[in-house]
Amino acid sequence: IFLNNQCIDSWSIKQKGSSIGYVMQNPNQMISQHMIKDEIALGLKCRNYSKEEIDKKVEEVLKICGLYPYRNWPVSALSYGQKKRVTIASILAINPEVIILDEPTAGQDYKHYTEFMEFIKELSAQGISIILITHDMQLTLEYCHRAVVLSGGEKIADDKPSNILTDENIIKKANLKETSLSTLAKSIGIANTNDFVQFFIDLER
Repeated sequence: IFLNNQCIDSWSIKQKGSSIGYVMQNPNQMISQHMIKDEIALGLKCRNYSKEEIDKKVEEVLKICGLYPYRNWPVSALSYGQKKRVTIASILAINPEVIILDEPTAGQDYKHYTEFMEFIKELSAQGISIILITHDMQLTLEYCHRAVVLSGGEKIADDKPSNILTDENIIKKANLKETSLSTLAKSIGIANTNDFVQFFIDLER
């Protein structure tokens, strides 16, 4: 894996930790502080930032993540989706170049799922690279420009999601679920299922 034209395999743990942020699937397993501001500030405190720098950065990411109105709230008063935003805010505070999100929409209904992913799109538009670990094929189709399929510890595909999820060989080998759009295209006799799926997703966007 390369970042800024450098192979990160040779980096120290400190280098990786300062450039790559990992957000766990369950925010309750990641959050350790009682108050929202303290949770977001924790990484900065561990890096010995001054109080002034911490206060400024915490306020900045609270606004970016739509949490500023709740800045003085305890974490326990937040919804599940808001807690996920807190975990992202705590990572954003340390200025990562890449954020890895593990099953980011797990446990959320469609409304909160959509709101959360639109928020992630905004972060991506600001220049932060986002890597999603997910089993949600619809999420992959809707929001990802590139998908990597891992099976048995090996990379078996690296392509556009629509190409992967209409490829019967990859679907079978990785035990993926064919999209309903692909199934529909086949049932009505459309030869190029990939183009059909991609067109539908683009139209939805």
